[in-house]
Amino acid sequence: MKNTALALTILSVFTAAAASAGPTADKKQREGLDKAIAQAAADVKDCGKTFKLSFDWAAYDKLDWSKAARKKEEQVGFEISNVRWIGSGLNTLCKDKDYKETLQKIDNVVYRTILDSGEKGESRTKAKIQGTTLTFESRMGGSTRDSSDFASAAKKVL
Repeated sequence: MKNTALALTILSVFTAAAASAGPTADKKQREGLDKAIAQAAADVKDCGKTFKLSFDWAAYDKLDWSKAARKKEEQVGFEISNVRWIGSGLNTLCKDKDYKETLQKIDNVVYRTILDSGEKGESRTKAKIQGTTLTFESRMGGSTRDSSDFASAAKKVL
């Protein structure tokens, strides 16, 4: 676990440093995040189905970055650390037959970064369902998310 955390920290620093290099570096960052979320999908083994996991790049690009604690390019490394836990969180829920049954109605899982509202006690990760899409909204700041954050957020809407 410590080696994983160290590797993710190094990746975050490298990703942030590479971001200032230009459009190719930005493309590489985004590919890295898309790869991490695709790998997270492979952690879903007990649901009896495959979910399409994606990162909401359109929402990310529309954020008012002047109000954010980090620069847009720096945040990508933190999001890579966060999205890798989505599949594990979903898989945990599928070990419970009732949540597994409810998750059968979900086809798409979206991860969206949102700005920190500054409200004390507000959950860092929230979930909502619209149609067959489960969307996780993760506020910037604080600690890196883990599988329990995604499982807890999903439980509130399933």
